Amino acid sequence: MLENVNGIVKVNQDDRYVVFLFDTYEMDRKMLQDKFVKGQSAWYTDARGIGDDGKAFYRIAKDGEWIEADYVNFIDRNE
Repeated sequence: MLENVNGIVKVNQDDRYVVFLFDTYEMDRKMLQDKFVKGQSAWYTDARGIGDDGKAFYRIAKDGEWIEADYVNFIDRNE
């Protein structure tokens, strides 16, 4: 399931760590070994996807890089 959102995701990990990104939110996703974001960084997101396995992800790049929702706090910009 894919839904449009308008918000910011802030990485909830310590800034000494990085969180790797994925190529899609679907179950056949692959971790992008050379793409990651630092802990405590914030990113604009326009889409939230939930794979058939129930894992949620936010898209943080126009070319389709996704971060797992467990590692971020979502802030809705429409509120």
